[in-house]
Amino acid sequence: MQTLQQRPNICGHNPPLLLRKDSVERMTATATVIGLFRDWECSVAEAHLESGDILCIYTDGITEASDKDGKEFGEARLLELLRQSRSLDAASIVQKVEQAVEQFRSGEQEDDLTMVIARIGRPATKTNGVPFR
Repeated sequence: MQTLQQRPNICGHNPPLLLRKDSVERMTATATVIGLFRDWECSVAEAHLESGDILCIYTDGITEASDKDGKEFGEARLLELLRQSRSLDAASIVQKVEQAVEQFRSGEQEDDLTMVIARIGRPATKTNGVPFR
């Protein structure tokens, strides 16, 4: 078992998702937005990682991308896509999410789309062979 120490890398962003074999954990924010307050404190959170876990860190540009009716892509859609893609390598998961958001949204991209996927302990069983951009 490995341990992840979470520093204030998500201050003001969506909580990272930790996909386990049979569950999903949302890591909690360790502080508020950086730079808005004179006195600022941050704690360090820990999560114990196991082989097969997938850590997903992402910005709200993914979940808040909207279709022509104003409906957001949303966390539920993201989670379902991550579950369906869990046998892929990290770069392929990122690419699948990027493609799904592009197909979902209408019009121009309005916010950044940033995602980091970390697979814990074991290699992916599949790859789509497309290099990460």
